[in-house]
Amino acid sequence: MPTQPLTPAEYRAAIFLDFEGEGKKRDGTIPMPHMAGLFRPNQTGTNGQYSCVFFSTLWRVVRNHFFKKAVIADFADWFEQLALEVQTTGQHIVYWSIHEEVVLRKYLTPHTLNMIAPKLHNLHPIARKYASRRRTFGKGESSRKKSLEDFFKALYKKRNPYPPFPLGAAKACRKIDSACKIHNKWKNFSKTQKSCADELVQYNEGDCRSTWLIAKRRGNAYSSKL
Repeated sequence: MPTQPLTPAEYRAAIFLDFEGEGKKRDGTIPMPHMAGLFRPNQTGTNGQYSCVFFSTLWRVVRNHFFKKAVIADFADWFEQLALEVQTTGQHIVYWSIHEEVVLRKYLTPHTLNMIAPKLHNLHPIARKYASRRRTFGKGESSRKKSLEDFFKALYKKRNPYPPFPLGAAKACRKIDSACKIHNKWKNFSKTQKSCADELVQYNEGDCRSTWLIAKRRGNAYSSKL
């Protein structure tokens, strides 16, 4: 687990990762995610390029709807290619919580994990330390149980927060699975089914962008003290 922030340049060069899926079960099992979102910041400013990958061929209809923004790939194969990329470029893979790392450690081969592990960067403990020192949530208010959305709202008070997703990613993924088993064309999805897929990807993109902006703020603050 990282104890120090990356530099502003390292955060800007990083790939921001966020999984969506069922989450940890009551019996402790961790299902493979349905999808991953990735955000790559531009060289300047706060914007960047978002893309996503679906890990089931069942979602081909949804992938076709998102066209160039999405691909379908085998989980292990796709992350092997990402591991090769970051090993070559020196980029970091930044994510909000320990969940992403737990999933990677469970489903990657030892070879791929050894390649990618040195570049994994969990932002949450670093953001918590920053928020506690600055009293971001108010005097005496702990950052321990604050969500990504809470951190974003507190650090970017003048920005509109990314839209919430009341349905929840796990339920959305199950609904999309069911729709894809019945329909082989996007036009045959109901309005509700289409909204479910659109909002899931929008929610994932919002999480990726929020993580980037929090990292950007933290990296700049750390750099100013060096």
